[in-house]
Amino acid sequence: MVVTPVSNQVVAIRYQTGTKEKGTWKEVEAKHSTLLLEAFNSERDILFVQQKETNKNWSRSYKYRYNAQTNSWEVTLPTVKKPLFIDSMDIRPYALFPAGSSSTLYSLVTGAALKLNLSFDERAPLYGYGEVGYSHGPSKSDWVDSMQAFNASAGMGHRMSLGKNFEFAPELGYGLILHVLYGDLDQDGTKSYETFIDQQVRLSLNFSFAPTESYELFVAPIGVLFFEKAKVAAFSGFQAGMRFNF
Repeated sequence: MVVTPVSNQVVAIRYQTGTKEKGTWKEVEAKHSTLLLEAFNSERDILFVQQKETNKNWSRSYKYRYNAQTNSWEVTLPTVKKPLFIDSMDIRPYALFPAGSSSTLYSLVTGAALKLNLSFDERAPLYGYGEVGYSHGPSKSDWVDSMQAFNASAGMGHRMSLGKNFEFAPELGYGLILHVLYGDLDQDGTKSYETFIDQQVRLSLNFSFAPTESYELFVAPIGVLFFEKAKVAAFSGFQAGMRFNF
């Protein structure tokens, strides 16, 4: 069977057969869109076909049924998925290392974040996100025993395809970070908690792999800047985690 791409932007086609869309996808290039249907039962099986355009995710499925009486294929067009404001959620542990002058005050920082990815079009490469996180780490200052931080940021990202099931997405975000310090900050012999708030900028380069349509695995180098009065604290590190697609 030969499938005609819906546009000249389609770069690949994948397909599977059966009564339900749970099998293994077979992929062909759009310019060689001949589908080999082995052991296809025309009385009960359905041919599921998805198409992929450049820098976009796979389309929803076209369903083909063979009509033996007319000796032709009948196709059901994909159901249109209503746009979701929140289309996926990330769980991402991370580690940060101080850079430059920051290394005189900070040590290794570890933490975790919950991130919601926002989109009005499931196939659009540009998306927004909102993220909240918590981190902690030992201090290098004699008067500070522990350092914790709660951060919130919002930003934008852009998805780019790297081949079958792989994507690359740079992200840039801006937000606030609440520092919680415990120690003798006044150096009067009494230890207590002190808090202060900084602005922050976060940059990450996300590499993701999607073994299924329900979830993805990703790793990403990250950089963080937060602004303390006249100084800028800089960190670099990495994060990894899982994305759940809604």
